[in-house]
Amino acid sequence: MLIQFVLIAVLLIALFVTWKRAGQRVVTVREALGWSLLWVGAAVGIAMPWTTTLVANFFGVGRGSDFVLYGSVMLLFVLVFKLFVAFEKQERKLTELVRRDALKDLKKS
Repeated sequence: MLIQFVLIAVLLIALFVTWKRAGQRVVTVREALGWSLLWVGAAVGIAMPWTTTLVANFFGVGRGSDFVLYGSVMLLFVLVFKLFVAFEKQERKLTELVRRDALKDLKKS
């Protein structure tokens, strides 16, 4: 039971930090809403574990904990993919800037 309080406290902190970062314009309001849904959903699953079993049964999964694990793995795959795409975009921008700077220096010589 103590673990439930600890985890919900951590999720409340995550919710607070999410909206603080949205206020600082580090994340968009849309992203903050998405993360907030995740934090609230996790809190509901922790406070009322039987809800995960109901959702799991709806999707044809036997146990709620299995459903949470499958969902977590899929979410992590999506987030890793998004990070990979952002990294590639950043790398292309950096390459373009370096090329432009090198050409600018070449024209000065």
